[in-house]
Amino acid sequence: MSVDEELKEFRRWDELLRNSVSKIILGQSSAIDASTCALLAGGHLMLVGVPGTGKTRLAECLALGMGLQKGRIQFTPDLLPADILGAETLITGESGDRIEFRPGPIFRQLVVADEINRGTPRTQSALLEAMQERSITVAGTRHRLDPLFGVIATRNPIEMEGTYPLPEAQRDRFLMEVVLTSPDAETLSKIAALTTINEEQQMESCFTPSTFSKLRETVRKVIAAPAVLDRAARWIAATRPEDSTAPESVRKGVRLGAGARALQALILCGKVEALRAGRTHLADEDWQTWREEIIRHRLVMSLEGELQGLQVSEIVRAVDKEVS
Repeated sequence: MSVDEELKEFRRWDELLRNSVSKIILGQSSAIDASTCALLAGGHLMLVGVPGTGKTRLAECLALGMGLQKGRIQFTPDLLPADILGAETLITGESGDRIEFRPGPIFRQLVVADEINRGTPRTQSALLEAMQERSITVAGTRHRLDPLFGVIATRNPIEMEGTYPLPEAQRDRFLMEVVLTSPDAETLSKIAALTTINEEQQMESCFTPSTFSKLRETVRKVIAAPAVLDRAARWIAATRPEDSTAPESVRKGVRLGAGARALQALILCGKVEALRAGRTHLADEDWQTWREEIIRHRLVMSLEGELQGLQVSEIVRAVDKEVS
């Protein structure tokens, strides 16, 4: 298949997926665009929103639309790592006793981690190796996960009681943090009309796992010129307070800036946007598209930044002015 044919195929499948999800999840077009971008880039996704914004429904629609085998984990304070990873079990039979590994829900192509911040740090850490290396280790034995393995986690930003903050290492493994906004009155009316009838509209598969795998491969083929990579790298560096190019708001208001994974996310998501724009080369406007969603969960504010109520959008604008 030629480059032009691959480009056309990518745009066709991508448009089909986004349009199909948009028919089920109303009033969240930006979140759908960002979410599909993150998954096509090969990353993990965090969906943040108050109850009723469709976080879990969006995650399920994405899994169904891509034809992936879905697993779901409802995080609670009493959830244990073995409930996620699986465990070795003693099996008794006529031929004797044997130890057999029983895989947990992590052994799926796409795992929905619902209300991930309700799990204890010990349970949250069970996902670290899986999200980084697409493998897990149980009782000293390493088990490989599906090459298409991905995590879509949901989080309620206003829930405080019975929740645990995600450590920085955990948050950094999510390629994007996408915020779902509350729908307006017009959208609410459409949602009510769609969900209060006898036959609620259901999401159907748009393509197969093999097609999804090919789309990810196409993303990696997009050409990124050294000059474009350099500008993206300097932009990420400027989010660090210790960097000489960091704006004043970053030096005073940020304690920990973005790192290498953030840069990788910028480039990969930029390549998806380049294909969506009909190009096979990366441009600055491509990697800039989702920069706020990519660094939002990676920045740690200083005490001064928290007292001033410094927002990620303000940091993005300040860094944009410094990096040209």
